[in-house]
Amino acid sequence: MPYTSRMTTTAMTPPSAPAACTHDSGTQPIHAVPAADKPAADTPAHPATDGAYRLLVMGLAAGYHYGDVRPFVASLRETGFAGDCTLFVSPTTRDLDRIAAHDVDCRTIDRQTDYEALSHLPWNALRFFIYRDHLRRLPSLPDAVLLCDVRDIIFQSDPAARLWGTGLCCTLEDRRMTVGDCPYMRRWMCGHLGEPAWNAIAHHNISCSGTVAGGASAVLCYLDAMCDALLPFMPGPGMAGYDQGVHNHLLRNGALGIARLTDNSSGPILTLGYKTTMPERDNDGRILCDDGTPAVIVHQYDRMPGLFADVRARYAPPRRPRETRRPRKTDRQRRSAHGDTSA
Repeated sequence: MPYTSRMTTTAMTPPSAPAACTHDSGTQPIHAVPAADKPAADTPAHPATDGAYRLLVMGLAAGYHYGDVRPFVASLRETGFAGDCTLFVSPTTRDLDRIAAHDVDCRTIDRQTDYEALSHLPWNALRFFIYRDHLRRLPSLPDAVLLCDVRDIIFQSDPAARLWGTGLCCTLEDRRMTVGDCPYMRRWMCGHLGEPAWNAIAHHNISCSGTVAGGASAVLCYLDAMCDALLPFMPGPGMAGYDQGVHNHLLRNGALGIARLTDNSSGPILTLGYKTTMPERDNDGRILCDDGTPAVIVHQYDRMPGLFADVRARYAPPRRPRETRRPRKTDRQRRSAHGDTSA
């Protein structure tokens, strides 16, 4: 059956051949597969033009709690970022009041009702449909959009102070690791796209699907291409991150047009997943790119235990006042909850 989001009642029937995606006539076309039969009102024709540069930060926080999210939201606001931050959460995401207190727009998504036809997708893949639907519903597009992971990212300077341009900006992981050498990339690409697709780009460095930015129209075209290539999907073991395989396939085969690639040498995004040594810091404690400049965004800090401990200690949530905490269960209550009624 065609994908129909209850959030935007547009049936998605991909055309048989790709077309140039132009969500904004003033933006250089990016080769992608646009949504068929899309109502004109769903996609604003032009970015907002009131003179202020607008960056929208979007991420997925399904199933997280405040401690998971606080490094992201607290560090973002500490930089002075005054733009919009939208986090999509699930019914199991906890502490929404504390997350929202950081001036975050929390939007609950129930994939069984909001995205019933796509409920078999992992959250990592479903997020691209959610992002696209949200951008289409906006009354006007921001100048730029930053799509990013949430649980393993911190900000060290205002991301809106960096002009992301009108095109697409993708991030490379550590240069020592290639698509062919990474067992996860092989599993994801072979499992979804087939071994020939993996072989064709095996010599390339990996680009991370967890940090993508650019002009709003370019990001919309990127989302069109991703959503088309993510389907059809057959669930299987270890396939939760297959969106990264799709991202690299599109990028390296020219389906995203000319994308600007950044890496760990000078940032602005420092991706630590395959980095073998701890990054250096300056006298203010800021984490540095390979060239010694502070990274705007530090991604995958949790892959380095020492750095993870430092970040979580710095952004540890303040404890709630005792009267607002959930009362602890007694031993008898705990036994009763598990069916043990013995004294």
